[in-house]
Amino acid sequence: MTNLVFYTTLAAELVLGGVLLWSIARPDARVWPPPGRHSWQYHLVWTLMDLATLGILFVGIAHWIRFGFDPWLHVAIGLAIAASGGLFALWGIRHLSWHATLGLQAELVRTGPYRWSRNPQYVGDMVMLAGCGIAFGSPQAWILCALGIAWFALAPWAEEPWLREQYGEPYERFCREVPRYLGVARSSEGDA
Repeated sequence: MTNLVFYTTLAAELVLGGVLLWSIARPDARVWPPPGRHSWQYHLVWTLMDLATLGILFVGIAHWIRFGFDPWLHVAIGLAIAASGGLFALWGIRHLSWHATLGLQAELVRTGPYRWSRNPQYVGDMVMLAGCGIAFGSPQAWILCALGIAWFALAPWAEEPWLREQYGEPYERFCREVPRYLGVARSSEGDA
């Protein structure tokens, strides 16, 4: 059963990765961000995202194994890291809105965590997945977490052309002043 869930999750993540790469290469025919809540793109991405999330949790818990040190230590460390990433992502959701988090159009936000990152939810999700990988200690869970981290690391390249279309010069200024992932905001010279 665990192998079936692992391979199903792996397939979901690979399709998500393909969709993301397609969206980066072909912004005119993008799948992410979706054109609307009732589009096939929206349903495809969020169904695959739900499958991947549940699959990572199932595989990680099913393959709970030891590192070379006390197993509860890696669980505690991993859960602390995952919780901090989750809280950072939730902070981003609070400032951006749930609607915009789903990939739908909203206002350009520059408050809260968006002062230090153009993509705080992705940063939080990457940290959360790394924490889950540490907590689970499973090679299969690490593979799935690493693919998830890669997806969140690449997602801004699919979104940025769309954001430029939506917000124009205010978004360009935002890109010049705020790092893509995390850092100190700067003056409008240069781009991250």
